[in-house]
Amino acid sequence: MGPPPPGAALRAVAAGLLNLTGLGLGYALTGRWFRAVLCWVATGVLLLVALPADPDGVAAGPVVGYVLVLVAAALDGARIARRTAVGGSLRPVVAAGVGLVLLAAPAGGVVFYGSAQDEAVEQMLLDRLGESDRTVRAASGRSFDAARADYRSALAVYRDLGEEHAGSRAGKLVPERLKAYYEAVAAPYRQGRHCEAVAPLTYLRTVPESIDPELLGDLAGWPDGPLATSLYACGVSRLGDSTVGSPGGELAELLRTFPGSAQAGKVGPAVSRKISEQARAVSGSSPCSATARLRGLRASVASMPEKSVSARAGEADRGIENGAYACGVDQFRKKQFTEARKTLTEFATTYRKDGRRARARDIAIA
Repeated sequence: MGPPPPGAALRAVAAGLLNLTGLGLGYALTGRWFRAVLCWVATGVLLLVALPADPDGVAAGPVVGYVLVLVAAALDGARIARRTAVGGSLRPVVAAGVGLVLLAAPAGGVVFYGSAQDEAVEQMLLDRLGESDRTVRAASGRSFDAARADYRSALAVYRDLGEEHAGSRAGKLVPERLKAYYEAVAAPYRQGRHCEAVAPLTYLRTVPESIDPELLGDLAGWPDGPLATSLYACGVSRLGDSTVGSPGGELAELLRTFPGSAQAGKVGPAVSRKISEQARAVSGSSPCSATARLRGLRASVASMPEKSVSARAGEADRGIENGAYACGVDQFRKKQFTEARKTLTEFATTYRKDGRRARARDIAIA
């Protein structure tokens, strides 16, 4: 085999650089078109695998394989060009210069792909944000107990976006979305359904424990006022109902949780008004029912954690005494003799100093 044609080294460099572009131009320079087509196919396969850009990027295998193909093509192209003459004395020089310039194409492609991948990540995060927004809107139309799991899952997404992806477009929208989140959870309160509002507002008070308070801003302390209002309004409406909640119900919870609130200060007067109302009711058409409610009211008030409130339980005693007598008489008039005898006997036994005791015993005997 004879010596290589003049300019072999420069031709080899030019062909190697041109093949490194992934366009097979080194083979085109030396007229090896079939090998050039193979380079185009390899580049096309990589583009099919890589595009459109995925948030997770391209798997390492195809990238490493493509790089190996380019290196092999560059070495092979350099080997062929070294033994192949190229017409024109300036052609190898120009080819080498073009090869250097075209090497910017793969580098630019990497930069472009990185930008496209970043945008894909942004869109993925925005999609997660949008899905959580839809979850919250759907949950707001159901009861809190039924929607609790959805609210928690949406909050987890907001927390991740706001804390782990704070610089993303989705992350910057989280504070605004949290305002909508609080509005959705607290919908019963805004609609005046105070008993239904207690559970979701209590839940909202726990949210700052699981998310960066800076994302919440003023929302972190917002539920306190509405919860105190709802506990008071609901508690007053249920006052004396022994079938609802724990002893003392919502009013007891109000006094324990917000003892210094304006709403807590209104509990005592509200209790007195309710006792007076029920004490008057024992003189009505249903004395037995009114007396039972008054007894339940007394028990609820006596269990209150605030002594100034629980002390008002005694205000119900006179009403209960009057109600017990009125109930027994009402039962007698309605010929419910067994019940009347039991009620009036208990009255005479319990209230020995009451002026109606003798009359109660007479009716019981009768």
